[in-house]
Order: sequence, then structure tokens, then C-alpha cells
Amino acid sequence: MRRVLALLSAVAWLLPPAVLPLPSRSGPDGPPRPFGVEPAPGPQPPHTRGSLVAAQNHALLYGPFPRGGLARGVSDGLMLSEHAEVRALTARRIRTAGASVVRIPVNWRDVVQAAPPPGFQADDPASAAYDFTRIDAAVESAASAGLQSLLVVSHAPDFAQAPHRWPYAYPGSWAPSPAALQAFAAALARRYDGSFPDPRRPGLALPRVWLLQAWNEPNLPRYLEPQWVVQRGRWSAFSPRLYRQLLNGFYAGVKSVAPSDTVVAAGVAPLGEPEGVGAMAPVTFVRRMLCLGRAPCAQKPRFDALAFHPLSVWNPNAPAASALDVSIADIAKITGLLRTAERRRTVAPAGIKPVWVTELNWESAPQSVHGVPPALQAAWLSRALHRLWVAGISLVDWQFLVDPYGGVLLSNPTGSTAEFARPAGLYSAGPGGDLSGARPKPFLRGFALPFDPLRVDRGRVRVWALLAGPGEAVRLQRWSVVGVAHRAMRRGGYARRRSAAYAWRTVAWLRADGYGVLNALVGLKGDAQLRVVSGASVSGAVSVGRRGGEV
Repeated sequence: MRRVLALLSAVAWLLPPAVLPLPSRSGPDGPPRPFGVEPAPGPQPPHTRGSLVAAQNHALLYGPFPRGGLARGVSDGLMLSEHAEVRALTARRIRTAGASVVRIPVNWRDVVQAAPPPGFQADDPASAAYDFTRIDAAVESAASAGLQSLLVVSHAPDFAQAPHRWPYAYPGSWAPSPAALQAFAAALARRYDGSFPDPRRPGLALPRVWLLQAWNEPNLPRYLEPQWVVQRGRWSAFSPRLYRQLLNGFYAGVKSVAPSDTVVAAGVAPLGEPEGVGAMAPVTFVRRMLCLGRAPCAQKPRFDALAFHPLSVWNPNAPAASALDVSIADIAKITGLLRTAERRRTVAPAGIKPVWVTELNWESAPQSVHGVPPALQAAWLSRALHRLWVAGISLVDWQFLVDPYGGVLLSNPTGSTAEFARPAGLYSAGPGGDLSGARPKPFLRGFALPFDPLRVDRGRVRVWALLAGPGEAVRLQRWSVVGVAHRAMRRGGYARRRSAAYAWRTVAWLRADGYGVLNALVGLKGDAQLRVVSGASVSGAVSVGRRGGEV
């Protein structure tokens, strides 16, 4: 009874008063039964907050270091603008910021007619029921700027959702059909296989897209419902089993057309709620999705890369407050689960899979009263990218190039939309939302040229940065005294005054590795303020102290 009351309390804020009490979740008006009932996974792991963060702090200073680089991407709905100049400007700014990937949302509900005509071939992208106009334009704009497109699919059309839909489920979230998603994935892969005729440019083909992501944040009711169902009088996790089938359907659809395409599992949100209440805790969701329970799953999840969205609302050195939530500093909770699943062969195909972060952002001050101050923005973002690289992440995607003007449209369970402020872009919008007048924030400097030096001991500093290209040479500079000025003044006598003159002085020339990563030990004593200069690009200045071994 107490859990039911907690559920009612948690959702009451978004439901009209007339709907209370909620319909029984185990009755005919409740959520559908799982497609294949499986034994419940085992108990959750103990809270390893301190040990995980301590291990990563040690790795930042001493290794072991990953063999590979860290690609950057940006996610922004501006790529779906109907105005070509907006898309082109957005793509150019993303490329100039050092990103090589642009994440483009594909709203399944918007692409297909609400009621497809008889004889509709869902795996045929040329079907008259489909309208890929906005996706085509976004992909072409990205390709023209030299960016790879990452298409993320979510929000099922009504005909592809389970019957007996809970009236207050979010649009497009209600138990989507894995078979319908498989057909749509095949259509998407076929349209962007590099040979499909461009409807707007006769004689030319649409660009090749080989990065496809199945859904977004499936541990949130906003994207996937139901999260929990009642079985034998107890709450049972439903969304991991449902999502596993959606993922496998998506994988099968894409690979049936383009076996070399990369299928990315949905980025999991970083925070959860108590069992049965709403959003599922990420560690709980990922463990069950990866079949790490006591008994084997009926079906292994199939994907090429795992994605996650770590918590980024405070200092990137801070771990999550809960053992089941995940921040940047303890993302090893997720990478560790994947490596365990690979060893136990509970995921397919076999082999080591990369982990990507497909959404990362902070709100900025003064746009938000709880945002990151300008003086900390570049340093926090640089430290976040450094931590994620050490943890083995190979792609980080920043959400929002420009602060959404007027807020972000967010649908709620009643089907209406509301705006909420999300000043989390690399740029703040110009007056009246003018994109050409958008102003860069310090976040942009930390994203374009991340620089995070750490003192290892009293005589050495580890210098870490992400550079534009492999083998690139940079200057490490220190704010130093370059001279002393002497002045004599007569005021009833002579007085001498000395004043130091400071400037940036190059203390070392350093070179990135073959992946564009600079990770070098430099002999340097005492307190120091440092920066790196790469051509015309200058990083933010970062201070390191005298003592070693501190992160």
C-alpha cells in the first residue's frame, strides 16, 4: 500500500485530479504483460562510490590510459530547421567547435502517417506514407560540413504501440512494437545507405549514414512506458525487457540492409526513482538489459556500442549520491557492467564494445541561477572530458549548440506541450533568438580545446588536452614574471618601488599522439597557471598547486 501511495504522490503533479485513483496496473486497464517473462535478476551491487572514484582519480594521474582518442559530437534540433541557412550555420559551428559527429533526432511519429494506407510497406523508405524531408535536409547539411550524422529514433506512432494504452502515458512511449521498429529501422538504413536517390536533387544520392541509435533514455517514462508492472503482487521491472526486444528488432532491421552500420543502444538517463514509482535507476536498468541476472535471458541484447548519459549538474569530480545513479566521476558503474556482460557472453555479438556518451551538458550562469559560473565552465567541461577518456569512453556528444530560444518543448502525458528553460548550449542565443548573433560561452573553449593539467608530484605535472589532429604540436605556457620595473619617486625624499611584469611564457613544446590526445608528463615545480596554444586556438587557463597526487 505504501508503494502505491508513493506512486500516486509522484505522478499527481502531472495528472488531472479526475484520474485519481489510478487504474490497477495489474488489471485489464493496466500495462501490457511482458513479451517474454523472465526470472527476476539478482540483488543490486553494493555501493562502491568511494572506491570507484578513487580508482579513476588514480588513473587520471598514473594510468593505465586507454589506447584511443575521444571523438566529440553535438546534438541540436536546429539541424531539423526548414531554413537551409540555419542548418548550414549550425553545421559549420559544430564543425568549428572540433566536433566530427552531429546527433539528429528522428521522431518516428513525425516521419510516418498516423494511419498508413492499406498495403503500406513499412521497410520501404519510398512509401508514400513516409515523409523524410526534414531528415534528408539535416543529413545533407551535416555531410556538406564534413560531419557524420548519428540518427536517434524515438516516439512510436499510435499504430505501433500496444493496445490498452494507459491514458496518461507520454505520446509515443506506450510499449512500442519491436516488429514495427524493425521495419522502420530497415527503411531508415535503406534510405541512407549511400545509394538511395535524392528526391530534391535528381541524379544524386542521399548521403551515407552509418550511425543509428535505437531510442533515447528508455529508463524514463517520458520515452518508454511502462517502466514497472505488478506480477504476483510485487513490482517487476518491465522496461529493460521491453527495450531489449526493441533494440534487437532495431538491430535486425538495420543489419538486414547495411551489415556494416553501427547500431548504438539508447543512452540511459543518469537518475532514477524508488522501485515502482517512475524512472528506473540506471544501474538497475542497464544490469537487467544486459542480462546480468541470476538466470539467462530468453534473448541476448544485440548492439555495436553502448550509450549512457552521465549526471552533469555539479562538479565533475563529484560521484552520484546513490549507488544506483551514475555521474561522470563514477561512470565505471556502467563500463564495469558492460565488461562483465562481455566476459559472461550475455550480449551479442561477442567482443569488446565501445561506450559512448550521447548527451552531456550543464546549464550556465547567469542564464540559470543554478548554472555553472563562467569562470568554471571551461575547466569543468575539460575535466569531464578527461575523466570520460580515462574511463574508456570514445565519443562524447554535447547537447545543444545554442541555448534553445524560449525554452525546450516538452510533451507531457496529456498530449500537450510546455516550455522549460534549458540554458545549456555552447552559445547563448542572440537578441530575439537571432542565431547569427549567438554569443559563445566559456563552455565552447572547454569543448573546442579541452585542457586539464594535474600535478602528479612536487616536480611533475601531467598535461592532458584534446587537439584538432593526430601528432599536432602545441605550446605549453606558464603565467610568469618576465621582468621587474624600478621606479624612483620624490615625495620629501627618495623612495624605490619595484613592480613585476607578467606574461605568458612557453615552457615546453608538446605533441599529441596518433589520436589527437596530448597526455604527457612535464617537469614543473611550484604553483603555476598554465594554458596550451594550438595555432590560433588558446585553451582556458588552469591553476595547479605545489602538492602532488591531488585531483
